Amino acid sequence: MSPALVIGPLLAAGLVLAVLAQRRGWAPPLWAALCAGAVLRIAAMAWAVADQSQPYDFANDFSEAAGKVLDGLNPTMHMREGGWHFLPFLAYVLAGQQGLGELVGLSWGVSGRIVPVLADLALIPLVARLADERGALRAFQYACVPLGIMVSGIHGQFPPITLALGVGALVAARAGRAHWAGLLIGLSVTCANWSVLLVPGVLMAVWAGNARRPGTARRQCLAVLGWTAAVPGAFLVSSTVFLDTPVTGLVELAKAIMSTRPVVGDWGWTALATGGTMTVSPALGQIGMPVLLIGLLAAGWWWRKADPVALTAVLILVFLVVTYRLGAQYLMWPVPYLIARPPRFVWPAITAASAWAAAGYLHVETLLGMTWWQFHTFWSLSSLLVIALLVAALPSREAAAQVRGPLRRDPAPVAAGATDP
Repeated sequence: MSPALVIGPLLAAGLVLAVLAQRRGWAPPLWAALCAGAVLRIAAMAWAVADQSQPYDFANDFSEAAGKVLDGLNPTMHMREGGWHFLPFLAYVLAGQQGLGELVGLSWGVSGRIVPVLADLALIPLVARLADERGALRAFQYACVPLGIMVSGIHGQFPPITLALGVGALVAARAGRAHWAGLLIGLSVTCANWSVLLVPGVLMAVWAGNARRPGTARRQCLAVLGWTAAVPGAFLVSSTVFLDTPVTGLVELAKAIMSTRPVVGDWGWTALATGGTMTVSPALGQIGMPVLLIGLLAAGWWWRKADPVALTAVLILVFLVVTYRLGAQYLMWPVPYLIARPPRFVWPAITAASAWAAAGYLHVETLLGMTWWQFHTFWSLSSLLVIALLVAALPSREAAAQVRGPLRRDPAPVAAGATDP
């Protein structure tokens, strides 16, 4: 039976629950949200483990990176080009998962997904803390939204880990814990380069918390930046202690980590340029990188007075709109921030992004009698519709600046049937 018919209804039910919760003002306790999130993610994970078709990077690159670390080798320098271009932090995590699996007799399909699923569950209470009000509702909605379920439970990918650390950093910053915020955002950046998009919001939250004490605000912002640089640096150097990287090879290693293969044609404007064909194109990569940087700088300036949560969501949305390369897991990035502070059209955007990702994760092409590559053309070009809805979900400058002030620890209860304006 097609995966879309097996796990698809469960994901659709989760999305329906999230939307109904919005309309009817449901606010179940945190334990109920965690239970719902665990059931959905474990069900997706159970299906994914039994599925014969595993995500290539999970089945090959991630398990190989774990094996390299256990052998004392740096995966960045000993794997295929593009197979691993991260700092060792996540490779250590993968090695730990593989070691745990071997210790207790779990297959890689199970052990390799444990940390992403746990990190995605950790995001449920963090989203509640990120919201200024209706935190219980927001936690339940995040628990049910399909994107996190698919990325963690099916793909076993890293965005849940990166986001748990990044959202935790913003929560800590808004609570006045600058050093904890710096440590957490440093770990988030250590996970993946794209996490630098989360740094401006953390800095803005630290500054806003000390707006009447400019000297303290500057010192705390510098502390955050110091941690943001020091933590990735420490993990870079750790490869000379725990792995086979010589000290003289650190510069080469850093260059390899910062580089990315220009795999294009899956999404947006590069799909138009290639006619929906995925390819490696250095030329489009050279065009795409400055376009991406200009877009992000323009968005940062336009929304410079936005609330830290809204600014973070904006930067990620703009990245998704203008990026030249994308994996389906990228679509999870803005979800915690959008659910915590939902702008207009957020649910059409989340629904479209979830459906687009599900088409890839659940092998919808088998229902259509097509090969993956035949389906890919339609799938990649349809991303333009998703992008249009992501643009619609961008808040206005005025709306983005409305919510300010410290994080509320005890959100006020919401009457049954209440809805957002």
